[in-house]
Amino acid sequence: MKYLIVALVTLTFSQAYGADVAPQKLEELAWSKAWLALLHYDGKTKQSGLESYVDDEKFFSSPNGHVDPVAELQATIDVLIAEPEAQCRYQARKRFILDQLPDLKTHIKDQHCDLYTRWREKLNTDSIVLVFASAMLNSPSSMYGHTFLRFDPKNVEKHSTYLSFALNFGANVTEDDGGALYAIKGLTGGYPGTFASNPYFEKIQEYSRLENRDMWEYRLNLTPDEVNRLLEHVWELKEIEFDYYFFDENCSFRLLELLEVARPTVNLLDDFPVAAIPIDTIRIAQQNDMIASAYYRPSVLTELKHQIDLLDEAGQQAVLLLAQDATYAQSSTFKQLPQQQQNLAIDTAYRYLRYQNTHAQRDPEISKRSFALLKLMRANKLGELPVIPRPTDPLDGHLTTMWGFGGGHDEKGAYGDITLRGSYHDLLDPAPGFFPGMSLNMLKFVARAYEDEVVVQQFELLDIMSLNGRNQYFSPLSWNANVGLEQAWSGGKFRYAFQGSGGAGWSYQPVDNAYLFALLTARLEFSQGFEHKVNLAGGLHLGYLQAWDNTSLLFDAQAYQFINDIYRIRVGFSQSVSFATNHSIRLGVNYHDVEDLDYVDVKLEYRHYY
Repeated sequence: MKYLIVALVTLTFSQAYGADVAPQKLEELAWSKAWLALLHYDGKTKQSGLESYVDDEKFFSSPNGHVDPVAELQATIDVLIAEPEAQCRYQARKRFILDQLPDLKTHIKDQHCDLYTRWREKLNTDSIVLVFASAMLNSPSSMYGHTFLRFDPKNVEKHSTYLSFALNFGANVTEDDGGALYAIKGLTGGYPGTFASNPYFEKIQEYSRLENRDMWEYRLNLTPDEVNRLLEHVWELKEIEFDYYFFDENCSFRLLELLEVARPTVNLLDDFPVAAIPIDTIRIAQQNDMIASAYYRPSVLTELKHQIDLLDEAGQQAVLLLAQDATYAQSSTFKQLPQQQQNLAIDTAYRYLRYQNTHAQRDPEISKRSFALLKLMRANKLGELPVIPRPTDPLDGHLTTMWGFGGGHDEKGAYGDITLRGSYHDLLDPAPGFFPGMSLNMLKFVARAYEDEVVVQQFELLDIMSLNGRNQYFSPLSWNANVGLEQAWSGGKFRYAFQGSGGAGWSYQPVDNAYLFALLTARLEFSQGFEHKVNLAGGLHLGYLQAWDNTSLLFDAQAYQFINDIYRIRVGFSQSVSFATNHSIRLGVNYHDVEDLDYVDVKLEYRHYY
């Protein structure tokens, strides 16, 4: 019915006003970068063909608007002339048309749009910030981090960001979806995605307080006209649905589309034909000179750990005792501490209890103790603390795709390897810009050439390792998961086996950026070459990881005992040395003991990140 009305409107007004736009001019404007950006087309040329990423027919004025920019431009002009109230829906399109075709101003009369005006007054936007929330391995949609925009009013430095608003693009997930179903639908576009704006302090609450994620805020150097153009288009996208995919048509991809609307002269999307990783999309904005400055916002957990580190051993012990009973502040032992340490211990104990209440079911007893500490804080004012050291900007870390080549020697003799990895970072990759103790890799392929054969050594779909240090204050789990195809020794030869493995356990940090870990593991593998086709094992993974800016080393041992009395043991040492941000050399030495075979595999590899 909608398109029938549009067709009638077009027939009625095309003769009256269509002559005002020559067909050649209409064609030229419809294929301009600015118009294509407003319609979110996935193709950029007539030859390649195109289709809009928008999956919502109410976004278009023409029935063919999702594939025909000329028809959509003509239909939009006709609707703006025939239905003045349509201006309130198409703010950015109206501006584009009148800027390019000023003669139409006599036909497209200015219309007051109350809802839009109030929305703009509420946002009161003067500048825009691109925000990156760091990776969260426990959530499939946020494993690589998350990006969104922040709209700042004038004098934001004076008023803080309390008055700012955030614009987020995300999947509309139902309450019943979780676990595997959530991952499958997210990978296959099973969720609609929409834009939504919320007060920025709600995002701080979500990411910094609830999810313990550090945030990086990159202020964009958009002009007032570019800011206005972006906001006009955001209004056009209100309640408009896109298909949402975790790895390509995700939050970062949609934000780059908005930046292309704001500044049509840039080409931000051309480098993402397969996947859009949040930090890589910010790099694209940086490479196109769109970032003016960067600000680091530590999470509540980072701030708490910083305060604990400022205390000496006696002060750290006092935090735990105060958290249990605020009257410890009256003890002679506590009063022997320097006054600054006393004040800091009280403040830290209060923050520690607030943290516990945030990340567990609210406990009235903890709330009571928090209130007692709050009264002590008011009587013992804490002075200004040293600033939290700013970590390496994620933009300065290595790039996320990798290829490598190397050579080595194993039980078959000398070999050469070629490695390709789709993303992202492993335990031994250059550490700056990444969370220590985190490994997240997808689509890793290793081909190995011996003197007389070439084999696929490994095809890894997913590999995750999350090491979270435990201490007297915090007791998180460490865990790992791995799925892929690899070569497994069985029945006197190597056979291809599809396997899934994982585990959970504990890790401790004896020194900064070091992890001593122990994980209980399990492994399920399948191969047509196995005697029983399927093997199931329990195991143990022990290790020590140390990371510095330019080098990382790992000592680890893995053991599996299968239910059919087969065992596998591996003991290894690996070290990686980076000689530039995107270049490293890696040495690995591993001893293997598998059934009736034991051997040593030594490998030296060069890796390039791009």
